[in-house]
Amino acid sequence: MNSDERIIELLSDILVEQKGMRSDISEMKNDISQLKEQQIITNNRLEKLEEQQAKTNLAIGELRLSVMKLAERLEIVADHEKRIDRLEHTVYNS
Repeated sequence: MNSDERIIELLSDILVEQKGMRSDISEMKNDISQLKEQQIITNNRLEKLEEQQAKTNLAIGELRLSVMKLAERLEIVADHEKRIDRLEHTVYNS
């Protein structure tokens, strides 16, 4: 009888441990579900950021072209200013 009682005691200990493991597994499943939800949210945010980055890159490209065109026009203005200075010098010093 003593060994039967020991077996019953061990089985009841195993049952308690199994219930604890089920509880732990349930918590882990909940944690995984929450992580999946957070991952979906993060992925959506990342997609929006990537789209915004693409738009920003296009805008930067347009600004770069505008600055290059402005630099060309400033060179033209500077050349005109030099020509005007030479003309004024020629006209007023003659």
